[in-house]
Amino acid sequence: MNVWKANGLKYILLFSLILCAVASVVSLWSYSGSSASQSAAVRQGPSGGFGGGSGPGGGMRGPGQPTNSSTEGTSTSGDKGTTAGNDTSSGSSGVAGDGQHRGPGGMSGNGSGMGGGRSGNSSSAYATPLAIFAALFFGAFVFIACRFRAREWKLGERNRGLMLWTVLGVGFFLRMAIAPWISGHMDLMLFRNWATTAADSLSGFYTNGSSDYPPFYIYILYVIGQIGSTDAFSPYMSVLLRLPNILADIVTAYMLYRLASKRVGFGISLGLAIFYVFNPAVFINSTFWGQVDSFFTMLIVGMIVLLVENRVGWSAVLFTVAVLMKPQGIIYGPVLFFELLRQRKIQPWLLSIGGAVVTTILVILPFSWGQEPLWLLDLYKGTVGEYPYASVNAYNFFALIGGNYTQDTTTLFLFSYHTWGMICIVLVTLFTWWMYIRSRKPQFAAAAALVLIAGVFTFASSMHERYLFPAAALAVLAYLYLRNRRFLWLAGGFSLTIFLNTFDIFYSSNSRDQYGIILCVTSLLNVLLFGYLVKVVWDCSKSTTIETAPSTDRVSPELPSAQPAWGASSQGVNTTIDS
Repeated sequence: MNVWKANGLKYILLFSLILCAVASVVSLWSYSGSSASQSAAVRQGPSGGFGGGSGPGGGMRGPGQPTNSSTEGTSTSGDKGTTAGNDTSSGSSGVAGDGQHRGPGGMSGNGSGMGGGRSGNSSSAYATPLAIFAALFFGAFVFIACRFRAREWKLGERNRGLMLWTVLGVGFFLRMAIAPWISGHMDLMLFRNWATTAADSLSGFYTNGSSDYPPFYIYILYVIGQIGSTDAFSPYMSVLLRLPNILADIVTAYMLYRLASKRVGFGISLGLAIFYVFNPAVFINSTFWGQVDSFFTMLIVGMIVLLVENRVGWSAVLFTVAVLMKPQGIIYGPVLFFELLRQRKIQPWLLSIGGAVVTTILVILPFSWGQEPLWLLDLYKGTVGEYPYASVNAYNFFALIGGNYTQDTTTLFLFSYHTWGMICIVLVTLFTWWMYIRSRKPQFAAAAALVLIAGVFTFASSMHERYLFPAAALAVLAYLYLRNRRFLWLAGGFSLTIFLNTFDIFYSSNSRDQYGIILCVTSLLNVLLFGYLVKVVWDCSKSTTIETAPSTDRVSPELPSAQPAWGASSQGVNTTIDS
């Protein structure tokens, strides 16, 4: 009995970790992985998502309808919430060729009328469990945030490392156990085709096909294509395609934990790791949809952390990699620019420019043979101009007033949607700059990045449903640097709207013109959250707020720790979260 009292928690943690690991192995082992199963997963349409001939994608198959095996493989940008066609072509890159029509929603086809705006592409069989899990998660978040806001979080010194690795391990193995059985978005088919093309010829990826995806992630797909080409791993290609982003979820949670453990103690640090690992908004993106926003967010979080630690050169490298992975990475460029201006030194500028130039050359060089000198610029121009709509399934201000899939040249009051969007981008950037100058501290970088992505997503045109994804991690990061508890509420709020937006598009059976309750509520919430964020940032931009945390949100003195310096935990932590 004494042994159990002394080691009971340890045994429970080990059992949980082992159980999830075994479940993951059994799931992967029992997954048939046959060509028929893979093909069925790819062909599986949403529950009514593409309807029969009368739906928005008129002429497309409905659930349970057979797929014409002679249909040409088609695909589109994997970053737009789009769909890819059947994987029936051999030796094809699977990317949209010249002359193919791209309708609203990004679907690429050989004729007009292929444009269903919403492209949910997963079996509805998992929608209810996911919705229940999300309801429990956000309910628990609100309960904990309210019930324990004025109480101390106390966790003993023992088993701290095991608790952390149990959280991270359970999160990883749970994702790996679920991933084989989720058909995912048809973007996975597109990524699969790109991985195969890259594995066949990395240097000829752009010259042999037609892809609008920036070059960095093609390296990841190249490795996946090489591994997936083997007999042992080919049945698990859909899992391999998700794996980098599943790992990115865990790495980002670990980074947040290590940073938190230096500032708020072990109890809250572990709570923040749990919040991110099991966040439905994070879960649905990497494990259900199969998109790459988790990997992108990991780069942005790393960029902000390095910037605050005055490692400007390396921060510029990660920023460059992020832009070379997704065009919307440029949204975070002003944060780096603001910090360089604040330092008023020439060396950080030289380091940043040098790091960005060298990184760009190294990334694009293998793809540049046989290309025009400005091929990369043309690639970005084509990607940015591909969806000229006020909103592309992004539940923001334009969607709230009925602008989802409205041409951005349409006049709204005095100007077009596009012009209003550009005006808002300028205003959000200027406001962020003002707050950064007002704060006079690099710790404000996370809040600045959060304002930029939330403001641009909410009020700019041509936004997609997943562009707000980094906001959840950035809100947690802002809390850790500015120590204002309201950022935790923002983290929960943005997580909710990100999940609702992604869930509705992923499982939606509505046409792009549908003005549903989820669209209306989520769009309104995003507008209100941004307004609340502006108020919080205004309050936190005073330098005294950043230099000294509020007395009700401080960490009590801690004993020395034997853990590594970067984010070491300590003994006997008494941390109060309140404002």
